[in-house]
Amino acid sequence: MLYNISAVIFLSREYFRVMDNEIKKLTKKYESNMIISGRGMLFLGLWSVFKLVVGFIFGADDIIDSQLDIAEIDEATTELIVWIIVAATCMVIILLCLYIGINAIRYGRGTKRKKGFLVIAAIIGVLNIVGIPGYFTEISTSDWDSAIASALVDLTFASMSFDMVYSAIRLGILHKERLKEA
Repeated sequence: MLYNISAVIFLSREYFRVMDNEIKKLTKKYESNMIISGRGMLFLGLWSVFKLVVGFIFGADDIIDSQLDIAEIDEATTELIVWIIVAATCMVIILLCLYIGINAIRYGRGTKRKKGFLVIAAIIGVLNIVGIPGYFTEISTSDWDSAIASALVDLTFASMSFDMVYSAIRLGILHKERLKEA
């Protein structure tokens, strides 16, 4: 009888040691995913700003002529207004990506446990997916390669955002399991 009790105690200790190692491995995996996604968010934020500015530079005349046809304002003022709008949009993109990226890295390292940035990351992921069909409307035959490349970058951006959210959810579950075992 004493042998059976000691065997059960030994096996239960071994079981919890194996479970603890498994939880540690999964925790490390999802923490690494958070850090990588945070760094990717920083990079793709810069890429989005670059793409916006270059797209504006090469299409500025079309935007000014077709979108802002205001008779009372001369062309230089109109161009200045458009540049201010582009600069403000770039600042918003940079600030959002910095906020999400830095908080994801902190979350992955365990220094911050607030999850508010994940809501913004999910919204950005959804907006990237919703915006993909826009690359393929009114497109000429010569622009297919850039439309496909832009769509792939946006898909990467969206998948990274969703992976960040998923990893944070899994980390929360693993953290709760660890607390149960302790």
